[in-house]
Amino acid sequence: MEPSRATRDSDAVWQRTGSIDDLPVETCLRRWLESGGSLTRRLRRLGGRDFSLEVMGEGWEPSSREDIRTLGSAAGRVRVRQVRLSARGIPLVFASTRMPPETLARHPWLGGLGPRPLGEALADRADVQRTPFEFAMLPPGHPLLEAALKDTGILPGNLWCRRSRFVIGECPILVYEVFLPGLASFGDR
Repeated sequence: MEPSRATRDSDAVWQRTGSIDDLPVETCLRRWLESGGSLTRRLRRLGGRDFSLEVMGEGWEPSSREDIRTLGSAAGRVRVRQVRLSARGIPLVFASTRMPPETLARHPWLGGLGPRPLGEALADRADVQRTPFEFAMLPPGHPLLEAALKDTGILPGNLWCRRSRFVIGECPILVYEVFLPGLASFGDR
């Protein structure tokens, strides 16, 4: 397989590809990974009253080289928000959002989302654009994988993740979504 573009980030190889069919993805996860609409809305429909979003953490962190490259900011720090999306008590997706101070300065409402899903807040705005997805299989020990599995009881293993950049006007937001094993129990709905 020859991806159109690949970058390394802490031992994860991010691949941008023209088709999800180019990646060795299990059938049950394929439609989840390639779904371009609001993943949160799709999970909310699936879980109904049993859908939940738990804010796992929110605060400032030093910018990584990958943050600087993907967000185009040399500010030295990024605002990180981590959430876990569950349905019927099963953890399904872990999301990590990273945004530079410039984005928060121009859109301060992003710092006060609380339990409101970022995906739904962005889906309601006409001035938001999203870049194509990049995909990676996160290996054990990867920081995103460790954060995704924290307090879940899920054993470490390789998990698929996708990332994309949202842009509000000229302000970038980087979103990582880690697909947890429980999602397979819901099939490819």
